[in-house]
This record gives sequence, C-alpha cells and structure tokens, in this order.
Amino acid sequence: MRIKKVIANSYGEALGRVKSELGENAMVLSTRSIKFNKDPDAGQCSSLVEITAALDNDAHRETVAVVEKISSEKEWMPGDNGGEIRELRVLIASLLTQTDKAKSLGLNETLLPVYEKLIGRGVNDRVATRIFETIHERKQREEGDSFMGESDLAALMKEAVKCEGPIRLESARPKVVALVGPTGAGKTTTIAKLAARFALQQKKKVAMVSLDTYRMGAWEQLESYGELMQVPVSLAADRNEFERIMREHEDKDVILVDTMGKSHRDLDYCKRLKQVLEAAPQVEVHLVQSATAQESVVIECFKQFAPLGIDRMLFTKLDEAVHFGLLFNCSVRYQIPFSYFTTGQSVPEDIEVAAQDKVIRLIFN
Repeated sequence: MRIKKVIANSYGEALGRVKSELGENAMVLSTRSIKFNKDPDAGQCSSLVEITAALDNDAHRETVAVVEKISSEKEWMPGDNGGEIRELRVLIASLLTQTDKAKSLGLNETLLPVYEKLIGRGVNDRVATRIFETIHERKQREEGDSFMGESDLAALMKEAVKCEGPIRLESARPKVVALVGPTGAGKTTTIAKLAARFALQQKKKVAMVSLDTYRMGAWEQLESYGELMQVPVSLAADRNEFERIMREHEDKDVILVDTMGKSHRDLDYCKRLKQVLEAAPQVEVHLVQSATAQESVVIECFKQFAPLGIDRMLFTKLDEAVHFGLLFNCSVRYQIPFSYFTTGQSVPEDIEVAAQDKVIRLIFN
C-alpha cells in the first residue's frame, strides 16, 4: 500500500493533488483542518487542510465507504455548512471510478448507464455528480419519491438551464448590445444576423458599430451586410469616436457593437475595451462562445471578460458541435442566462432564441 499525506490551502486543492499523485483509485483515509494563529496579537486565525490517502488493490470498495463516512462527519467543516459538505462529497467522488461514484451517490444499475451517458455527452463529471447528489437528497427528503430514469433526469437538468428570451428593446433610448469573445467565435456574423432580425423582420431602426480596427476583413464583412440591409455601419478606433457614434445614433432602436477577438491570455485587452464601452450608457454584454470550443478555453475566456459584467451567453456553431454538455456545464457554473444559439452561416436564418428544451434535447438526442 502506498500512503500519501497532502497539506494544502483548501479541500479542493488537496484532493486535486491526491488525484494527480496517486491516480483515480486513491482511497481517502482521513481529513482534518489544521488551524494556526496568523496574527496572535490581532486574534486572527488561519487554517490548512490535510488529507491522508492510500493506493492499493482494494481502493475502489473502501473509498466508497469513506465518502459516506466523511459526508456524515460535520464537526470539522467550517460553520457546519450543508453546502460545503455537499461540495466536499462531490470533490471526493471525483477520485472514484464511474461505478464507484454511482454507488457513493446511491445509484442503482438502472441509473448508472444514464450517468455514463451524461459523461459521454460532455457533461463535466463534477457537474454530473452534483446532479445525482441532488437526486439522492430529494429521494431521502421526499418519502416515496421515485426516480424513474432519463426523462426525470432531463426534467431536473432543465431546471438548471437559464434562458431569458431575446434582446429586449427600450422605449426611451437605444438598446446598446456588445458582443465580446475570442477570435473565431462568430461575433461578426452573429451581429449581422441580429441586425437582420431587428431591421428586416421587426422593422426597427438599427445601427452596427465595429470596434475591431485590427482585422479590416471583419469591418469589410460587416459593411457588406450593412449595405444589403440598408443599416448604417460605423468604425470606432477609440473611446472618443465610440462616444461620438453613440450620439449620432440616438434615434435608433438598437445599436449592435462588434468587438475584436483576442486570446484569453491578453488580460489588458479587456481593460481597454471596458474603457471604450463605458462611453455608452448601460451596455448589455453578451459573451459569444463556440459550441465546439474546449471547456478549459471557455473557462479562461469567461475569466478574461468577466470584468465587463457579462449579462448573457450566446453560443455559436451548434451545427458543428458533436457533444453539447458544455452548454449545461456553463449554465450551472456561471448562472448567466443564454440569449441566442446560431446553427450556420446564413443570414438571418441560422439564429434562434435560446431555450431550455433545446439544450436538453441536444444533450440527450
């Protein structure tokens, strides 16, 4: 048996190191919180986390029992908080194989394939574990409650997906909507689709503004769409020009702002963009992401653009994606409503208002 003791700043960090160093079959033997005085004179106290884990041939069976045991031991949890206990259970379950995860969550042989199906469709394993943890809690709380299978799971997941309908215009002033996101996410084409919806289908006064002075191809593309739809298109190189353009279009119903795509590693770009957008009152920011993107990249992009205050998430290229668990993962992780989905290059046809049923169907079908 190989035994490893890990000390870290949090349970999540400690469990991640255990999994990294001992692998998926690691067995958690014990956990404890180590408190120490950070500043004795000021009475400040801090703490570290210690997890002792082992790896042997019987790790699968014993770890399931440990998960249950730790979940019932509340005295060492800060504030005896039920949410923190649940989070710890989810983290510990991430060390198990899929079969043992199912057992630790009280799943029977009927539900195990459903769990595996979620993982196969791109739902993050921690998110999937949290879903079945919720099911397990409901079954314990509601006497006689029966969970039948995939249809019940889909109904539960639907509750977690946030959609608030299309862009809502304002009566007193133009609605200013900015699309932000990484290079290649499809912001420019999506701007054109939205403009066509408002200008051609709803007969609204629309203006398009590009802040992308780096890629002239993007500006030319937007200008071509503007000519076809008879919608004015402007290019703003800085805050002063953007502010001037906003004044010129005070008579419009909606102003759609296209922005430059940047790598998620360029953190200064967001600061510069925020300074420009602040020249307009109450800009509604939609983070545009491709449904084909890696989840790790989506997470980093969200961190990059979060300082802007993200109001909605908009997913493109659903027609190119294979699995759609990413959409559900983002909805659960960020609790930010979806606005639209796009499914191709045609303007204005290939865009639709995001809906909960759509997300669930994509995952399960």
